[in-house]
Amino acid sequence: MRIAIGGFGAESNAFSVESPVTKAETVLVGGELVSKNLGNKTVIGGFLDVLAEAKVEIIPTLRVWWGATGIIAKETYEQFKSEMLRRIREAGKLDGLLLDLHGAMVAEGTPDAEGSLLKELKEELGEAVPIMAVLDIHGNITDLKVENADALLGYRTNPHVDLYERGRKAAQLLLAELKGEVKPVTRLKRLPMLGPNLGMSTWAYNPEEEKQLPFSRIMRQVSEIERLRGILDISVFIGFPYSDIPECLTSVIVITDGDARLAEEKAEEISEIVWASRREFIEVRPLIPVDEAIEIAMEAPRGPVILVDVGDNSGGGAPCDNTVILEALLRKGAEDAVVTLRDPDAVAEAFSSGVGTTIEVEVGGKIDRRFYSPVKVKARVKTLFDGKYIIRGPHHGGYMARGPVLPKEAWKAVDVGRTAVLETGGIEIIISEGRVGMEQDYYKAAGVDPAQRKIVVVKSHQAHRASFERIAYRIIEVDTPGSTSPSYRGLTLKNVPRPVFPLDPI
Repeated sequence: MRIAIGGFGAESNAFSVESPVTKAETVLVGGELVSKNLGNKTVIGGFLDVLAEAKVEIIPTLRVWWGATGIIAKETYEQFKSEMLRRIREAGKLDGLLLDLHGAMVAEGTPDAEGSLLKELKEELGEAVPIMAVLDIHGNITDLKVENADALLGYRTNPHVDLYERGRKAAQLLLAELKGEVKPVTRLKRLPMLGPNLGMSTWAYNPEEEKQLPFSRIMRQVSEIERLRGILDISVFIGFPYSDIPECLTSVIVITDGDARLAEEKAEEISEIVWASRREFIEVRPLIPVDEAIEIAMEAPRGPVILVDVGDNSGGGAPCDNTVILEALLRKGAEDAVVTLRDPDAVAEAFSSGVGTTIEVEVGGKIDRRFYSPVKVKARVKTLFDGKYIIRGPHHGGYMARGPVLPKEAWKAVDVGRTAVLETGGIEIIISEGRVGMEQDYYKAAGVDPAQRKIVVVKSHQAHRASFERIAYRIIEVDTPGSTSPSYRGLTLKNVPRPVFPLDPI
C-alpha cells in the first residue's frame, strides 16, 4: 500500500493591507517533510505514526504554509499547486492521499484556494483513490472541498492543541476505508453565523471553568453523539469570517459509515445545538472598551492582567502594529506593563543605537494606518536579540498539557525577526520585525517574564490562552479596532450572505 502525504494552506484575511502575499512562511519538500514531522505533535506527525505502524509505504510530497496572513498572490499559489500536482503525478500508483490543510486560504482570483487544489488532485488521482484532510477549526467549508475529499476532519480544540490526534484519526480512517472496513459518507450543514471566536473556547486550565464554556459543553455533546453506531467522525468548524467568502460561516460536518440519512440527521441536530448557543458565545467573553479595560487592570490587586488586543490578532492575519492600548497606557500613567508591537523601522533604530542608549522614536501604526497612528516615545534600549526562540510551554497549534512545560517533541521553533525591548516610564515595549508571539516564551526570550508584570498586552483572539491562562489573574478582551475586530468595526464584509449572526438580529 502506497500513501502520499502533504500539506497546503493559509489563513487569509481579506482586510489585510499586506496583500497579495508572495512568500510562503514554510516549505518542506520530499524527505524533509518526514524528518521535520516524525516524532512531533503535528498533523503530519500523526499521519506518519499511524502509517508507520501499519507498515505502508509513505510518499512525501510537500507542505507549503503561508501562515496567518492576507490574500495569497496568484503566481505563488499556482506555482506551489502545480508543484504538488507534479509530485503526485510522478509518484506513480497511489492508494490514498492524506493532507494537512487550513481551510481558509484565499488566493487572487481563487476564493476557495484549497477547494480548487482538492478538485485538481481528485482529477489527477481518479475517483478510486481516497483523499482525506485535516483542517483548522477555523476552516471555511465549501461544497468544493466536501465534493473532492472522502473525509474532512477539523481540529476539536480552540486554542488548537489536538493537531497530532486529528492527524492520527484521519490516517486511521483512510486505512480503514482502503481495507474495506468503512465507506465514509459526508453531510455538511452551514449556519447563518459568523463564528464568535472569542467565546468559542473548548478548554481551560481550570477544569471547572472549562465545564462552563458553552463551546466546550457542545464539543462534549458532539463526542457523545459520535459514539453512536455508524458515526465515524464529527467536526464543528467555527469558520474564518475575515476571509470574506460566502462560505466563511460556522458549519458542521458529520461522517458516517455509508449512512447518508444518519449523517444528515446528526448534522441537523448538532447545528441546532450550536445555533441555540449563539448568544452565549457572545456573552461569555464580552468586549471591554480600551480605557475601561486599562483602568480595571491598573486597579487590580495583583497581576498579571492580560489585555487582549483582539483587533490586531497575530494569529488572524493582522499586522500587529496597533498602538491604541499603548497610547492609553501612556496617557493614564500605567506602570509595570509590557506591550508588543511589530515595527521593523523602530527595531532598526534600536539596533543602530545599541543597548543602554536612549532614543526618541515613533513606534507602531506604520503598516495599517486605517485604525491607529504611530506613538512617539523617548525610551531606553533595554535588550536586543535575533528573534529566534523555542516555545517550550503549551501553545496554540501544539499539544494538550496543563503543566508549564511540554515534552520535547511538542516544542516549536519560532523566528519573529530582530527584536528589541524599549523601556519608557513604567512600560516595556517589545518590538519585532515580524508578527509578534502569543505565548509566554516570546516575552521571556526578550528578557521579560510576563508572570512578573502587572499588565501584559497580547495580540490575539484565542491563541494566548494555551500559554497565559495558567498565570493570569484576569484576562480581558479589549475592544480595539483593526483587521481582526470581533465586532467588525470599520470592516465591510462584501461576500457573506445576509442575514447573518451577529451582524443581524436573527
